Amino acid sequence: MRMSSPTGFFSAGTAALRAGELSTAVTLLHQAASTAEEDHIAAAAWKNLGIALRRSGEDDQALEAFRCALSLDAADTEALYSVGNTYMAMGRHTDAIGAFQRVRQLDPTFAKAANNEGAAWMALSQSSRAEACFLAATELDPSSGQAWANLGAARAAMGRHAAPLHALQQALALEPSNQAVRVRLGHLLTELGHFEAAMRCFKIVLRADPSFASARAGLTLALHRMGDPIGALASIAPAIASGDPSPEEAVAYGRVCAHMGNPADAIGVMESCLEATQQPATRVLLGKQLGQLLDADGQTDSAFAAIAEANAIRGLSFDTAQHSAQIDAIIAAHHPSALQSTVSDETPVFIVGMPRSGTTLIEQMLDAHPLIHGAGERGELQQIAAIMAQETLDTPTLNRLAHAYLARIRPLAPGAHRITDKMPDNFLALGHAERLFPRARVIHCTRDPADTGLSVLFQHFKDTLPWATRQDDIAAYLDDYARLMDHWAGHLRMRMLTVPYEALVSDPQVWARRLSGFLGVPFDEAMTRPELNPRVVRTASFDQVRRPIHTQSIGRSHAYQDHIPSLIELRAQ
Repeated sequence: MRMSSPTGFFSAGTAALRAGELSTAVTLLHQAASTAEEDHIAAAAWKNLGIALRRSGEDDQALEAFRCALSLDAADTEALYSVGNTYMAMGRHTDAIGAFQRVRQLDPTFAKAANNEGAAWMALSQSSRAEACFLAATELDPSSGQAWANLGAARAAMGRHAAPLHALQQALALEPSNQAVRVRLGHLLTELGHFEAAMRCFKIVLRADPSFASARAGLTLALHRMGDPIGALASIAPAIASGDPSPEEAVAYGRVCAHMGNPADAIGVMESCLEATQQPATRVLLGKQLGQLLDADGQTDSAFAAIAEANAIRGLSFDTAQHSAQIDAIIAAHHPSALQSTVSDETPVFIVGMPRSGTTLIEQMLDAHPLIHGAGERGELQQIAAIMAQETLDTPTLNRLAHAYLARIRPLAPGAHRITDKMPDNFLALGHAERLFPRARVIHCTRDPADTGLSVLFQHFKDTLPWATRQDDIAAYLDDYARLMDHWAGHLRMRMLTVPYEALVSDPQVWARRLSGFLGVPFDEAMTRPELNPRVVRTASFDQVRRPIHTQSIGRSHAYQDHIPSLIELRAQ
């Protein structure tokens, strides 16, 4: 075969590509692609040229080469897949998604295309869409540890716990030497409160590779969550001193500095990382942390600007009209005289309130009582409410469903007289709860709507709260929330105690006594010192409940009133 022929150039260029001789490969493959008269030779040459250019770091030229290949064979899934990967490398995640989706249309069995589409959605902070892609990838290729690891990461971002743990364990079983999977498992174990197990994961990785940034950040956060800020600071200090920390290391440092009352120490580090980062999800994480640090340092205008930019990048959408119609439907469907179960159990206590309204503080106070167990955010009531919507609800059915709920929560604390459930969306299902548990109790946490809304804006929630990134959406949600809670206050048959956050933190002794009386248990002094409660808190408030009760957050929104007119207006309603 003559070297001067297009086929000869193609063969030699492909051989050079395989040998890693990229400069030679580019020259030969370009010659082949430019001179070939047969479309299949030219298409293959353009495709391999694109691969060589990508490996050389020439993404723009690589993209053009792949496009030339596709102009000759539009159904070439490998070329399309390479286009998607090139877009990913260029930070063009939306374009990458389009390419991967086209690949999947042409070849529904292409597992890597499903996995990489999920990675693109994750980069855009769209974890629910990413989960669907990763799930498809694991079904197409159950032996892919990477797909299982990604599935776990997506489910963790959605605020789920058992499901991501299973996925990451499966990934590690498939690829026991994959340190990135072990790090992800460590981060999830930290979130679940298994700090010692998390630190073991991170230390295994760091022994093998002391420069593994995500492991160092994970170890720092685990120490921080354990209540060892000095150890956490010592862990992350070398990365910060290097002058080139990763985004994860910068965020970990920021959280430790904020906790120790030194937010200014981390602001410059965060700003430098943010300036050097283009990936949207990473910019959101850094921007939120920077905003919180600037807020703690009293730089309100800069803080709000950072938060607004991070929320805009996240790009979550929320249909306020649809949500308002849902509230209308719940109110219209509620009949106070509807049939109830005959279950007289008083164990369940439903804590409801907007996020950042004090629900975690109240549960932490109650859990400090020896007769009360704080079960955190449980999903059972929502699941049972969905079943109730599909069944004929006679007394035996209601009794069966009530006992199903109790069977899930009682084993959590067999000796407890009361067990709390503080899932935020339970306020939507109180009508179902009263039919299941006529003798249960509801604790309703309220807080100044502007303070609540501002705190929601600043917080980096999971993707389960699509209304939490725009002040107009938050205001609409707050308004509908208040409307439904007013209905429950006037018509709910369960006993309900309303606890204003401002009054609670101003006089915790009085409210601790009211809460214990309302729940029918004797007062216990430990309720007034929730910061001493060793219970693991998994919500966004984990850091706040480690501090003594204070009044510093009252009126926080006054410093931001020019930035949040939609939230300020709620005070007048």
